[in-house]
Amino acid sequence: MSTIFLFYYSNSVYNFLVIEDGIIEYSTAIFLLSVSIYLINKLLKTVKVISSKNIGIILFSIIFFFGFGEEISWGQRIFNIETPHFFIENNLQSETNIHNLMIGGVKLNKLIFTNGLFFIFSFYFLAIPYLYTKSNNIKSIINKFSIVIPKYSQSIIFICSTIIIYLFDHDRISEIWECLFAFTMLITSINPLNKQEIYS
Repeated sequence: MSTIFLFYYSNSVYNFLVIEDGIIEYSTAIFLLSVSIYLINKLLKTVKVISSKNIGIILFSIIFFFGFGEEISWGQRIFNIETPHFFIENNLQSETNIHNLMIGGVKLNKLIFTNGLFFIFSFYFLAIPYLYTKSNNIKSIINKFSIVIPKYSQSIIFICSTIIIYLFDHDRISEIWECLFAFTMLITSINPLNKQEIYS
């Protein structure tokens, strides 16, 4: 979060950190990939037979690997891959990724990856931990499918940090939030509220 305060003391340093393909963006990608690798590693080490009980861990690992790929445009700039024609015409940044697509005048990044995920993760960080501790039925379902859920402390830190970040209306401020989210999910995956139930 200290990055946002740099804007007031050194605009050039702030811009350097949040620039496209900069430190913040690559940190986000590394955290997302780390979540995916950690979950797959846990699955392989603790599970003898893959079944529906592991669907939560499997889905989370796939989702965060997808997020990693999207964050680096699937290696397009790293490997200097030419942008396919479809993405040149429909991607706001002419990159090979889905989240910057504009279809029928609708920005997918804003519709799905901003507004949609805001409600999803608000529910995930605020409601799920509460429901898990208050409802045995919900607790049973979550553990049955090995869904990783955050501790109260992780949720509070993430929500408070999100509020502080969005008090600052600066260019590319969302890059800092994405990095915070990815780091929070890595910490959550390593030490979830239901660690004993899903990792043993």
